[in-house]
Amino acid sequence: MRLYILELSRYAIAAVMAVYTLLSYQMLFHQKDESVQKINGVLQVLLILAFQGIGSLTVAAGLRDTRYLILGALEMLFIAGAIILFHTIYDHANMLLYHNVCMLMAIGFVMISRFSLRRSAKQFSIALIGLVLSLILPVLRKHIRDLTMPVPLYFTGFAGVIALGIVLVLGSAIQGANLNYSVFGITFQPSEFVKILFVVFSAGCLAGTGMGWISGLFAAAHVLILVFSRDLGSAVIFFVVYVLMLFEATGKWWVLPAGAGSGAAGAYLAYRLFTHVQVRVQAFLDPWSVIDSMGYQITQSLFAISFGGPFGTGLTQGASERIPYALEDFIFAPIAEEMGLICAMCLILLCLNSFLLLLFMSLNYGDKFYQLCTFGIAAAYGFQNFLTIGGETRFIPLTGVTLPLVSYGGSSILATILMFTFAEMLAMLQGEKIEGFRRRFEEEEEQRRRREEQRRRQEEMRRRQEEMKRRQGEPRRRSRTESRPAYRSRRKTPEESED
Repeated sequence: MRLYILELSRYAIAAVMAVYTLLSYQMLFHQKDESVQKINGVLQVLLILAFQGIGSLTVAAGLRDTRYLILGALEMLFIAGAIILFHTIYDHANMLLYHNVCMLMAIGFVMISRFSLRRSAKQFSIALIGLVLSLILPVLRKHIRDLTMPVPLYFTGFAGVIALGIVLVLGSAIQGANLNYSVFGITFQPSEFVKILFVVFSAGCLAGTGMGWISGLFAAAHVLILVFSRDLGSAVIFFVVYVLMLFEATGKWWVLPAGAGSGAAGAYLAYRLFTHVQVRVQAFLDPWSVIDSMGYQITQSLFAISFGGPFGTGLTQGASERIPYALEDFIFAPIAEEMGLICAMCLILLCLNSFLLLLFMSLNYGDKFYQLCTFGIAAAYGFQNFLTIGGETRFIPLTGVTLPLVSYGGSSILATILMFTFAEMLAMLQGEKIEGFRRRFEEEEEQRRRREEQRRRQEEMRRRQEEMKRRQGEPRRRSRTESRPAYRSRRKTPEESED
């Protein structure tokens, strides 16, 4: 029975992922078709639960441990509960975006549990906090516009700079970079949360008039602190997000080549100044020559991706443990090896689907602040996916950032859920605004129709009254017989008869 489960689950997981991806793109390009959204939405929820159930059953069978079934059942229960509650409470939310978040988390849960039950339970507990916050925070969506006021806006800017500064001074070093620090025994990575503050602050400044230079100063401060902390992956993300938001706000094409030139100059300086950057560049250019040292991680990732085949080796049947930091920085490679290249391609397409969906959402906003916030979230999410998957496939040098919602890391998954929740709050506000306009239009149309009907009745009544007055004012016409003179008939006399 165990062998049947391990063998058949490969095809079942690939089929579930492929169908879910197709439904996602159908919903993406038919957002105004309510019937498509409702039917596909229900099917997506069932597929998410099916993926989580099949994955947990396979891991439990492969590792011969029923605790994975219990954990998988809890994950299915809370994912289903969160989706149902979100559907019920918020009418104007974008459900495709929320479904994608849950599906990507389910992929991460299954893959992390294949490595460690303890880590998977920890990841689930943090994700559960994020799901609860995603249900609570939208209640405060009416106050989002207050963030554009000077005091809250500058507070978000200074809060991000201070949080990164604390990491620079007090943070613990991981592989040569200061990434996180601990508070009351809880370790977290502030740069993941600062991304949200950075996007909001930049959007507030760029949406206003005459405040673009202020956003540039704060952006430079964020990037420089991250560079001095040697967290170059996050520094690149912040820099690219700001350049793209500046281009979106101004519409000036010179921003892109200027940003590309500045980025190239900064990359060259980083290569000259930091040893670990030189190591990563060397591993990118020729990993096979240093396969036993600096190129070991990337070469093992490439071996894993190439070894899986279309349907993978099956969960727990690969050798992904040989990849250093596989759960944090290289989770795409184990997915490609054990779930197969079909699932790996579907994962890339799902990340692209979420990125495109955020872009489409930003295009529908008339409010400049809403538009820039959503666009900034799309840029941060999309570029981080590009850095992670591109590094693992040797398309670009490694940067050491996580794959959002999939990789192991409490700060990463919680911050990404909050970032997507903020985008959902903006979608709700936009939907409520459109609904308000629609109701107002319908009310005005109803009032106009009633006024038109009342005017028509008054006009008809006035016409009838005028007709009655005209008839009453005319002299009475005599009939034809009355107009003729009356002739009396008389008998002729005898004389008249003789004549």
